[in-house]
Amino acid sequence: MVEHRSSSVVALFPGQGGFDGVALATAAARHQEVRAVFEALDEVSLAETGRALSSVALADEPPTLASLLADEPWVSQLAIYGTAVAVHRVLHAHGLRPGVLMGHSLGEIAALVAAGVYTVAEGAKIVFARVNALRGLDLCDGYMAAVSADARKTRLLVDVVENEHLAVAVENHDRQTVVSGPADAMDTLGRAAKALGVSFAKLDSPAPFHGPLMRSAADAFTAAVRGIAARPAEVPVYSPILNRAYTETDDMPALLASHLVAPVKFGAAVRAVHADGARHFVECGARATLSKSVSATLDGSAHTTVACLPDGGTGIEPALGTLRAAGLLPTTVPADDEFDAFWSAHGPKIISKVRQELEARNGFAELPSDTAVTEDAPILSAPLGHDEVAGQLRELYAEALEYPVEVFTDEVELEAELGIDSVKQIELLTRVSEEYGLQQQGSGFRLAEYDTMGKVIGHTVRRLADRESADV
Repeated sequence: MVEHRSSSVVALFPGQGGFDGVALATAAARHQEVRAVFEALDEVSLAETGRALSSVALADEPPTLASLLADEPWVSQLAIYGTAVAVHRVLHAHGLRPGVLMGHSLGEIAALVAAGVYTVAEGAKIVFARVNALRGLDLCDGYMAAVSADARKTRLLVDVVENEHLAVAVENHDRQTVVSGPADAMDTLGRAAKALGVSFAKLDSPAPFHGPLMRSAADAFTAAVRGIAARPAEVPVYSPILNRAYTETDDMPALLASHLVAPVKFGAAVRAVHADGARHFVECGARATLSKSVSATLDGSAHTTVACLPDGGTGIEPALGTLRAAGLLPTTVPADDEFDAFWSAHGPKIISKVRQELEARNGFAELPSDTAVTEDAPILSAPLGHDEVAGQLRELYAEALEYPVEVFTDEVELEAELGIDSVKQIELLTRVSEEYGLQQQGSGFRLAEYDTMGKVIGHTVRRLADRESADV
């Protein structure tokens, strides 16, 4: 296969929140590279815990991020890491050769593995060491939260609270910063933010990473990974924590341990690689969170983003098609994936034509014998499933409100917790109706009945089902 390494392409590896069970299951069913990565992870997790990661992450009923976080701490962390590495393996098999790799928080471990610094199994052992270093720590029920303000304004809020364990943890872009700290201080900061009209949303994370509370774990983590030898990187790995690329002389165990405490300056890292010529950002993971942050950072500057596993379970095929159309992949498709690529592009249309023909034969519809279904004829799309609709709605709300996707759990209260007023909620519901071709809400609609994300999703799924029933 022809090499297509380009300094204009950056592969991104997400950290906390970068998991979608449905999307991963779709990718695993279609790509042996995904299955191979999780087989390697199973060997490590079995040795460490007696449990195979695949029994959870690739279960018959795809798990949610919330269910992983409710499990043992290593499960979510290893699943996020494994997803990112697996997606990169698929892209590599199809000929993508990025000039730079960049991880976000936990994603830096996946980026180093993709660069050949560590093997898949060694990366998994580092993830376990990271998790194990937190055992027994008094984290004061700490958590992380996204604030809809830039880093400077967020630091002012942090300073007002006056707690030595509270810190700016992540600078995603100029309209979103993440804070980390003990629960009481975080709660105080949240109240102060909302009083100023700044949104404050708790994130799904097993620990308050990138803050002072993690400092006592650094020594144990360093000692645990000291015996894992690092190799020279085959591709430059730019660290948003170090604000530079890794070098062969770096003390890797010490630097990996510093990640627990040091802040992530993702926006600055994106601007740095863009200044060096990067134009195409490919997200090797789930949920498209980093792609949104890149676009928010480079708003008005030339760039493209490709999210390889967006919510909805479509798999990697659409991303492969986008990359191929952009000239970033070879034009020839590997033989084993020809059918997948064809079906991804034409499957719904074929299914719809077959359904129309079947209905006509069974007397549900009458078509003249000489009537052909043309390309321009309206074609009914296949009904959308609950998980697909849920994923699409979470993406829509996240993009419109500039929140991380993982904020939009089924239980989150849109106004009480996220500060989304009724006018904005109506605007979003109107957009949902337009996106799915649904009629606008009638006079009997009561917004108060749909105050959580789960209720909005359920309402939309029911409306789609009602439309499908009416069309039969």
